[in-house]
Amino acid sequence: MRTRILSIVLTGLMMLALVPTALAATTEEINQPEVFLKQENSGTCTLASTAMMLRRTAMLRGDQDWDTITEASCREAFWIGGLGLPYQFEYDGITVDHARLPGGEANVQILIDLLAEHPEGIVLHARCVPHGILLTDYTDGVFYCADPAQNVAQARVPIEEAHGTRIENADAYWFVTSPDVAVEETASAQAPVLPEPSVEPNRSSLSHFLGLTQEEETAGCLIAQAMAAQAGL
Repeated sequence: MRTRILSIVLTGLMMLALVPTALAATTEEINQPEVFLKQENSGTCTLASTAMMLRRTAMLRGDQDWDTITEASCREAFWIGGLGLPYQFEYDGITVDHARLPGGEANVQILIDLLAEHPEGIVLHARCVPHGILLTDYTDGVFYCADPAQNVAQARVPIEEAHGTRIENADAYWFVTSPDVAVEETASAQAPVLPEPSVEPNRSSLSHFLGLTQEEETAGCLIAQAMAAQAGL
């Protein structure tokens, strides 16, 4: 009896391996102009920048509906009227926290290290301007950003093109604490693709190999479906 139960569980695990998982986005995809937003109102630069950070996080998490994240949806979810962006909040399973920066040249290495850990970017704020932007990445010695200001291109641009906010004058930032996401490797960086086997595996042979009845194989499939649902696949 124990052997039969183990066979059914093994069937479920093998079926689970066949369930496709959501793919993360590439660097090129999260930097497309349509991913970035312009602030809808004066004083909502941090809100629009946060919406862009959440969009990129959702894309890297494999969400297909990332474009439903807008300034309006974020305002409804966590914006505090009269106060602005809270220090900690959650949006659709994405949690965000806030931290201070020392200022000046000391900001440089801190932000380089943060961007290495956060491919989705961080919301950078300079109170002296005041203005908030999405700091997207540090590439080849240059900080890049997406600025929600209307007078800046709707694109990933060097931070020198942003409206006032710079690395040295920034004093605070917001960042994603969960989930941890990663950029999908581009085709050129991936391992070479091996040719497909000439003989296709026959799913029906699984039951024969394990000596399962049709009812037991069905039970294994149900186990796989339950495990996939639990894992969010």
